[in-house]
Amino acid sequence: MIDVLHLVSRQRCAAAVLVGASALLVACGGSSSSSSSGPVFPPGAIMLDADDLTESAKTAFITASPGDVIVFPEGHFMIDDTLTLDGVTSGLHNVTLRGYGRERTTLDFSGSVGGDGIYIQNASDITIRDLTVIEANNNAIKLLGVDGVHIHHAGAEWRGDLTSDNGAYGLYPVESSNILIEHSYVRGSADAGIYVGQSQNIVVRHNIAEENVAGIEIENSSNADVYGNIARHNTGGILIFDLPIGNSIYGSTVRVFDNEIQSNNTDNFANQSSNPAGVHIVPPGTGVIVLATRDVEIYNNRINDHDTTAIAITDYQIAGTPNADVIADGFRPTPRNIHVHDNEIGESGADPRGLLIEAIVAPVFTMIGEGMPAILYDGLGEVLANQGYSAGLGETPFAADGSDNVCAADNGDITVGYLFDPSDDSDLQFHEGEPIPRPAVDTGNASAIFCTQTRLSASAATINGVTYGCGEDDDGDACQL
Repeated sequence: MIDVLHLVSRQRCAAAVLVGASALLVACGGSSSSSSSGPVFPPGAIMLDADDLTESAKTAFITASPGDVIVFPEGHFMIDDTLTLDGVTSGLHNVTLRGYGRERTTLDFSGSVGGDGIYIQNASDITIRDLTVIEANNNAIKLLGVDGVHIHHAGAEWRGDLTSDNGAYGLYPVESSNILIEHSYVRGSADAGIYVGQSQNIVVRHNIAEENVAGIEIENSSNADVYGNIARHNTGGILIFDLPIGNSIYGSTVRVFDNEIQSNNTDNFANQSSNPAGVHIVPPGTGVIVLATRDVEIYNNRINDHDTTAIAITDYQIAGTPNADVIADGFRPTPRNIHVHDNEIGESGADPRGLLIEAIVAPVFTMIGEGMPAILYDGLGEVLANQGYSAGLGETPFAADGSDNVCAADNGDITVGYLFDPSDDSDLQFHEGEPIPRPAVDTGNASAIFCTQTRLSASAATINGVTYGCGEDDDGDACQL
């Protein structure tokens, strides 16, 4: 039988050694919790057993109590199974999982029999910090049904080749609320490096996402700020999606600002998805993609070197037709109130590729003597809605005051293109039941997608009674424009 006390080293003490005017806290029952160059852990921290880390962590997770700080040791450790923290019967809250530093504590799941690396559900006010999860079979760090998530100085990586055999999601809160992800690193996800789905009250800031299919993805979520991140060398840099998942949770009010979105030209290595608009169709060489959601503001980003386009805004109907059940559930396919302004947009469109791009979009713009535009708005849903073709999908005509519009302004002397020109009010033509594109391209602010939009309000996350976000704990330059 496992000796719980030995494995978890759960002795509680509050020994303090005064050094000058500072207190050096030392945890009992394990290696010293602090050194001149290492982190300082609180008294009573649970120091996991480096010699049997999988079972030690499992036991600590099963017996966790509110206020626990569970410490993974320094080093590289093979973990044999998913580490699950489930508060379903205990109302678990205020638990911290931490290591000695993102580059000093590595949990390697390459030989694990479980799907996920760390999996947490039915809890509140959970902190994960100072460790890296690598080579998980499915997701690196997943949280489900958690109110209060703080992930910082953490990592989620697949370190080998970029293949569809890599796990799907790196840092992955879903159906959760009050989420702060910051100062973390993700690499190699075959879906999204940082993914927040079906959640609300979200701040994703100061992270690096590179060489994933999607660097950062906010899906079916509301009240999210994504700022100060670096998204580079992914297939698509930052994605704001709504998908017809059928659980009555759909997105709005997402701000993407002050990010470095650079060279997201990696070939798409995602698994084929059952959803026709899943990330497997993300075109390589795309900086930002907005799909089928509403109330999104994209501003003050630096977006450069993208083979296909800097920013794409598209209707779900480009990829597929949602069924009646998801329409009744509240899904709407057409993006509305998308405000793209004050971005620095560099080179794009040199090598457009991807399934829909090569089959439909690029040939249409070539036909009118244009290359791929830097900002691409398909316009399909707007035209269909305004002419009454998508009433059965719950799409009414766009508001006459312009408040529904997809709008681009003050992004420099770059091209803005439409697969279906929204300023053309002639009757839409069809061939074999499919709408015939009517493309157009404008330059700079000479745009058919004019601006009457109001600015979106800041989002914030409250964790353990502390509120984070612009105007809360952050009044820096990124929060000013």
